[in-house]
Amino acid sequence: MVRALLSQDPALLCRGESALRIASGSVHVWAFDLKASAACLHQCRQSLCSAEGARAERFVHEASRDDFVVAHGVLRHLLGRYAAMPARDLRFTSGADGKPTLDARGGDRSVISFNMTHSQGRALIAVSDGREVGIDLERIKPEVKALAIARRYFARGELAAIEGAPAPLQAGTFFRYWVAKEAILKGQGIGLRFPIDEFEVQFDDRDLNARIRIREPSRLAADWTVQVLPVQAGWAGALAVRGSDWALRLENPKRAPARGAAV
Repeated sequence: MVRALLSQDPALLCRGESALRIASGSVHVWAFDLKASAACLHQCRQSLCSAEGARAERFVHEASRDDFVVAHGVLRHLLGRYAAMPARDLRFTSGADGKPTLDARGGDRSVISFNMTHSQGRALIAVSDGREVGIDLERIKPEVKALAIARRYFARGELAAIEGAPAPLQAGTFFRYWVAKEAILKGQGIGLRFPIDEFEVQFDDRDLNARIRIREPSRLAADWTVQVLPVQAGWAGALAVRGSDWALRLENPKRAPARGAAV
């Protein structure tokens, strides 16, 4: 049974110094809060590159600026431990669709891929053995017009699953599909510009793992697989990974890490 993914204090993650290694076929997921102490916020800000610092300063609201600083500071700190480099020395490149990747020059950076999401004070980071990954997190909003949105934007099978759910569970069902779709598109580096009704997320009987069915031809790869993440009640989270030969490892520093079953 998969243990819950604990949302960590960002200061705890920024204090870690030991090297991190990722085994072949493994995907690590970290969860943390964006609310940070003044000392942690300063540490995160110091780790940013000049472009990230300038981007942070463009936020009008202080809370949004601090969220950006903490999210990107923790990301740099964790990736630095995987790449055996100081956090501030990491360099990123972007693909044609803007998805960031680690610069492959030097160190161990060429063998890891990553993706990050943050929403309403919480963040998730996925790190893999080099295969493409995408991750998404959303707070479940009971007032969402789930059926209206699904009828307009979702594939037929997804709409049927939402319509078939009991009324109190329709919002949760909607967000399960939403985060799965978002994680796939983020992993591919396409984003919501891609018509999300052109591929269908097909969950298993337990609604934990999924594969996708795509229309042909499509820019979207057909081998994405999804695992629902065991996040806190009231939230929905999903991890999307290319291929099926992988295993999820939840990184909970306060206790021994848990392993999820392969998709």
